[in-house]
Amino acid sequence: MHTAIRCLHLLTMVVLLGGYVFLSFFLLPVLQRTLMDVQSYVRCLGQTLRRFFTVVLLALTLELMTGGLALLPMARLARQASPEALSTFYILMSLKLAAVLLVMLLVPMQLFSMAFRLTRMDAGIYPYDADVVQRVTRRMQHVSYMIIGLLTLVVVLSMQL
Repeated sequence: MHTAIRCLHLLTMVVLLGGYVFLSFFLLPVLQRTLMDVQSYVRCLGQTLRRFFTVVLLALTLELMTGGLALLPMARLARQASPEALSTFYILMSLKLAAVLLVMLLVPMQLFSMAFRLTRMDAGIYPYDADVVQRVTRRMQHVSYMIIGLLTLVVVLSMQL
């Protein structure tokens, strides 16, 4: 059972990190260079972001659940090994949880303040504004870079546990 939980935990991290890498380094730059019409750009990005954030929220939920389930056996092993191993475990786990907490703050910020603005433009609720689209997209890309960095830190710390 522990192996299945760990595999699911790793798979959801691959989905999260891979999704953000694809969005930030491939999709956004290609859309910015190829779609000059603001309406087409917002339409394509809005449709993509709806699906992307659905997957991200599901993956984050699974990541938290499986991470919590995998935590207890790892803590037991560290406690049985030595006091130094337990101390190292707690330090690494604290750093990992801090990075996860930051991701849990950045993703809703990105979804509810940035992506919703673009999807509302796509739905016709807000008027199309090229300057707003450019600012929101740039901000979304910068936040995505931070999320990629934090998720990479989580992976590196997990390998140390």
